[in-house]
Amino acid sequence: MGAVQEEGVIRAGVLDDAARAAYAAAYRPDRQTGGGLGSMDAAMRGAQLFEVVCCGAVVARYALRTVDHANGREIVVVAAAGGLPGVDLVASVLPNIEKQGAGAGADRLTMRTRRPGLVRKLKKQGWVLDAYCMGKNLK
Repeated sequence: MGAVQEEGVIRAGVLDDAARAAYAAAYRPDRQTGGGLGSMDAAMRGAQLFEVVCCGAVVARYALRTVDHANGREIVVVAAAGGLPGVDLVASVLPNIEKQGAGAGADRLTMRTRRPGLVRKLKKQGWVLDAYCMGKNLK
C-alpha cells in the first residue's frame, strides 16, 4: 500500500454497491474489451480490489488479478475507475500499482483497453503495445 500523493492512500477494497457502480463504467458497451461475452462479476472473481482514498473519500478503485504462467507471473488490471478534478490518476496511481506488482513477485503488468487516450498515457509511462485483439460476432 503506498501514497498516491501527500493526502492519498491505497487500501484494500470491497465489491459493495458503490464499487459496483464505479466499476460498471469499465463494462459499458463502448469500453468493454471482451466483445460482450464477459461480465463484471466474472471479471472480478478472484481479483484483489483496491481503493484510492484522498481526504477521506474514495476517488478511484482498481482490481488486479494474478496469473501464474510457465515463465513468470503476470498481474492483470481487470478494471479501474474513478476521478479527481485536477489530478491525473493514471500518472498518480499507476506507479503504485507497478510497485504492488513488483512486491507480489510479478514479472509483467498488463491491461486491455479501448481508450486511445489511456494508451497514449501508458506509452508515456513505458508501456508497449503487445498485440492487437480483433473480434467478430458470429451470432
